[in-house]
Amino acid sequence: YSAFHIINMYNGEQVAEFYSNKTPINEFADILAREANLYNTSYLLVERNTIGNNLIDWLYNILEYENLWADDKGDIGFQVTAKNREVLLASLEESIRTDVIKINSRRTIKELFTFIITDNGKAQADAGNNDDLVTSLALSVFGLNTLRETTPIEYSKIPHKEQKPLTPTVNNKAKLITSFGSTTEEDIKWLMK
Repeated sequence: YSAFHIINMYNGEQVAEFYSNKTPINEFADILAREANLYNTSYLLVERNTIGNNLIDWLYNILEYENLWADDKGDIGFQVTAKNREVLLASLEESIRTDVIKINSRRTIKELFTFIITDNGKAQADAGNNDDLVTSLALSVFGLNTLRETTPIEYSKIPHKEQKPLTPTVNNKAKLITSFGSTTEEDIKWLMK
């Protein structure tokens, strides 16, 4: 299945999901780019295993989507391996358990409930079920965590560094600081409109 999730970076809420096994890769790329553009040219983290390379090619070379995740080597997309898959799934589990993300899709929740650890210790979909949404969600959580760790946050108010007003106001007039030996008042009603 082709699958993706859109997660709100600010509150961790799942705001969109796509899941299909009948969508050709070029149409999937179109859908993904169109939806990502609806969400402020979302950061796209695409799995580059197998058919994911074709998806990346469509997004980057044909659709010229401008906000694709790249690894430290500059390769676009995320190569899922047996080693990092366990880390992705552990991060997903922690994000669910600690309410970092909010999942709104019943379909995703169903896949999570049928995602098991087999007798040989591998985490995967139970027999007769799929785990494409789980993998997609794990990659989305990885992207969310990466963005949160690397994106500067602007603080508009830092309580311990805020300065007290220079002078008190009386009847919408503020006394100004003494300047050259005199104090004046200024009408500040225009500020309050």
